[in-house]
Amino acid sequence: MPFHRRYFTAVVIAVAAAACAPVGRFFEEAFRERPPAPIDRLTTASDARIDSAGRLLGSFVGEGTSRAVHLLSSDTALIGELVRRWSPRRAADPWEALDRAGFLRIPIRGEKEPPERGPIVQFARIGTPEGRSGVVATSLVVRAGRCGARGGRGAQAELVVEDAGQGSGPDLRGPVIGSLLPGGERPGAYTRRDPPPEPSDSLTHVLIDRTRRAIDSTLAVRFRAARARPVADGLLEVNTLADIDAADVVAYDVDGDRVRYAVSLRERRIAEDGDTLVAAGVMAWDADGLWQQFVFRPTYLRIRRGALSGYEAGRPVYWRRLAAIADFGFRRDNLWMEQVDVRDGMVLWGILQPSDNVVVAAAEMEGPCR
Repeated sequence: MPFHRRYFTAVVIAVAAAACAPVGRFFEEAFRERPPAPIDRLTTASDARIDSAGRLLGSFVGEGTSRAVHLLSSDTALIGELVRRWSPRRAADPWEALDRAGFLRIPIRGEKEPPERGPIVQFARIGTPEGRSGVVATSLVVRAGRCGARGGRGAQAELVVEDAGQGSGPDLRGPVIGSLLPGGERPGAYTRRDPPPEPSDSLTHVLIDRTRRAIDSTLAVRFRAARARPVADGLLEVNTLADIDAADVVAYDVDGDRVRYAVSLRERRIAEDGDTLVAAGVMAWDADGLWQQFVFRPTYLRIRRGALSGYEAGRPVYWRRLAAIADFGFRRDNLWMEQVDVRDGMVLWGILQPSDNVVVAAAEMEGPCR
């Protein structure tokens, strides 16, 4: 091959390689996993619903006892539909009907029973810290809140389920997620969850310190006037029932091969004007610190006369009792937690999928209308 042709060919190859490099970087960047946007708080809206065939579907948060599992929802759209369809006394306003009754026992019907009887619960399963298991629904109750006919505030739907395997499944006590799906298949067999190893003491301290620095940095920008500093003699409790100067640290599976750690922090700070504040937030990390994710956007609370309240434009909420529980259909975990609103004492139980910071289900457990 003549020299000029070899030279031309070499130039073409070099140009093509140079052009491919940005394309390769583009695809690498396009498919790189990124942390989802943080959310402000848990809400009671969910995917729970009654479909056109009268089947009860969707996701529920709950807790198991030694006798049964109680799946709960405070989704007003679902509760209103349950009352409208199956209240013994038809009413234009379902909340007035529920307020008069106090509570309604709604029968669970089979496929061949008349639709006036109640909703169908065909296939139910739950996820726990120990694994996934099929369950059988035994009762459905709707309760009114103490707020009366005010758009359903404080109302609650409770579905009681029991192990479908006659004791062969996991221990059902503790935090759970419930899923009700269409289809005539029998409840699935028990599938064990292999929990990731809990972080060592040294890693736990590293995770808390990372969370502290990230939260303080974010709050310093949002609340510049506070000029808050740490409490000199503050002692932090880890994975206890304490609310202030406390942290929850839990390991969870991302996809069966990767482990991350959720950290909920509630720690005192002293503002420049002397106010005692509490920095609160939830974050997720990997062991190396290469992955940093805000689950809930950090906020400040204020302590006055021993009581917590909101601080300026901050959200008056904090999060505690984190637990990792099995998801359905994926080798990954959900996060179960409590959210406390210090303004009115409302406590929500909630399930969140940390891969995209989506609230799966939540229910109001305490508050002015409970």
